[in-house]
Amino acid sequence: MAFRYPLQSVLRLKQSLERQEEQRLFTIAARVARLRAAIEQLEDSRLAAQRVVSQEMIRGSWGAVVQFAAACDAAAAEAEGPLRAELADAERQRLEQLSVYKNARQKREIFEGLRERQEERYDREAAHREQEQVDDTFLTRFRRDSAE
Repeated sequence: MAFRYPLQSVLRLKQSLERQEEQRLFTIAARVARLRAAIEQLEDSRLAAQRVVSQEMIRGSWGAVVQFAAACDAAAAEAEGPLRAELADAERQRLEQLSVYKNARQKREIFEGLRERQEERYDREAAHREQEQVDDTFLTRFRRDSAE
């Protein structure tokens, strides 16, 4: 008879819950990555605009060009603030979800460890029963051969 784990349905549930929490973690991590990329892109465009303004100032541009560049830089800085706040919130959510995921994984590992120990015990007992049968068969033949 094959090994049957009585808590197999609970183990499957724990595995499913762990996968769900892992998917949530991946979703939040992707959001964090998108926000970081957006902030980096915004910073890159601000730096590029600042380089252009510096070159224009060297050439002796009009004050209106410099004033327009300053207004654009201020607008970019203003747009960066909410992105950074959203990134901080997403990072907090990611850390919370990481904790939830680790907890779900730990619970699944407990049930898997219990299953492995029960299966090992079942295998040892099966090997012991098989050895007893072999021994009984040997003794029966030995006694029969001795009696003849």
